[in-house]
Amino acid sequence: MPATAADQARTKSTYGLQWNRFRIVREEEDRATFANRTGLKPGDLAGKVVLDGGCGMGRYLRLTGDARLAVGLDLSEAVLAARDLTAGMDNVAIVRGDLLRLPFAEGSFDHVYSIGVLDHTPDPKAAFLGLARLLKPGGRIAIWVYERESPIVERIMDAHRAVSTRLPLGLLLPLCRLTAPIGLLKRRLMASRWRAVERSGVALHALTIGVSMHPDAEVRVCDTLDWYAPKYLSRHTVEEVRGWFDEAGLVDVADLGAGQVFHHEGQGNGVNLAGRRPTPG
Repeated sequence: MPATAADQARTKSTYGLQWNRFRIVREEEDRATFANRTGLKPGDLAGKVVLDGGCGMGRYLRLTGDARLAVGLDLSEAVLAARDLTAGMDNVAIVRGDLLRLPFAEGSFDHVYSIGVLDHTPDPKAAFLGLARLLKPGGRIAIWVYERESPIVERIMDAHRAVSTRLPLGLLLPLCRLTAPIGLLKRRLMASRWRAVERSGVALHALTIGVSMHPDAEVRVCDTLDWYAPKYLSRHTVEEVRGWFDEAGLVDVADLGAGQVFHHEGQGNGVNLAGRRPTPG
């Protein structure tokens, strides 16, 4: 059954806080990440109708300037940040709505992308299938979700989040700020050429798995909050997500994660696929 409003109250609170508190724009990194995780090249959106499924603060929506129409959809008050960030972009529309109750007609979009959002919904597969139905014939969808880890790492993550998701956001946010030096330390240790030091970094990372190692301190805090705060954070296998694409009847399914070169070390670790709705005939 679709999630109720109460089920998603934590999601709304988390992302309303996160994306209005952290107005993070990193031009070079955002463009590199958008290209990696959508597989779109310059000119691919020209004259097209595009949906950003879970636009957050609009950091990727603002890169769709050559689209005829780009729609950003988000469940939370992050839409306020997205509206501010895309102000002056006449081709952009911001809609507050639910990926599990999509407010659009089927066959409305040429391109759909959803980057790190489906895994924060109560039913990622259902959300994906709904987005896929929005594609026009020949339309393309690209998604990125967290990848399932080894059983022991999964248990560690579940144990951490069993506590963190019960903490008030007003307490969790300053705790995430306190972890920023840990993320930097992990990054430095794991980059060491000395194996003993590198292994100590790996061990520390296993114990603090959700603490971001992003090189930018403010992004580390934001990413750590993104990991520990949401009620829903599912992890998936490539085979599982390919099954979603098959069930949606999509073709030309490609693994965008294969052979990617990331903007900074540690930016991967996800399932990143794209596919197309077949054209009749």
